[in-house]
Amino acid sequence: MEFDMVQACPGTGGKAAQRREKIIEAARKLFIDNGFHATGVAQIAKESGIAVGQLYRDFASKEEIIAAIAAQDTNEVLNSDDIERSVADRDESALWRWLEEFFKPDPECPSVLIADIVVEASRNPKVAGIFGGCHDRVRARLLGVLEVLVPGDAMVAARDTMADMTLMVSLGILQHDLIRGREEAYHLAGVAFASLREQILALRNQHVGDGHERVEKGGLCSVCSGALADG
Repeated sequence: MEFDMVQACPGTGGKAAQRREKIIEAARKLFIDNGFHATGVAQIAKESGIAVGQLYRDFASKEEIIAAIAAQDTNEVLNSDDIERSVADRDESALWRWLEEFFKPDPECPSVLIADIVVEASRNPKVAGIFGGCHDRVRARLLGVLEVLVPGDAMVAARDTMADMTLMVSLGILQHDLIRGREEAYHLAGVAFASLREQILALRNQHVGDGHERVEKGGLCSVCSGALADG
């Protein structure tokens, strides 16, 4: 089953939207406290103060609730309006800042909830579809940002590799946040961003132009070098 990740996120006006938001926030709390698998619809209804029958009229299944949560959190990560404007304006300073923040665990979205969604996705095809939809949206945004910072058709393979590596590393940092704590996770986020920045600057040195200034420091990592060779 496929979910529309945009439609899954409720609007901000009207009693129906407010009721859905109460359900979503109650479910978010219970998923964090008990896990997705161990939380039932009846528990969500009780926590939210919404009757079970009404809850099912707003959300046909527990998976649709997690889809709404995932849509909200993905929209926060994408920061859609601001980042779209920065990409359109080719505002490199804003894009660098967005990439730096991308690696950091979001205090408003506990890492345990994301980890639980990933685990549930391995055994629940519906949740796997939700997670896959979020992944695709975030990857598309990353590619749009990287296209500004590393432009040109010759860089397509390198941008693909960097987007995939960025997603993989960011999930690893979330896991580290759970195990070792926020301070160490933020330190690793800084290291990851510095490494990505060095790779981007090295790639830009290979194709000086499009108004980019040549940066002498940094060399191609083996991953990006391999991506360029394949391209």
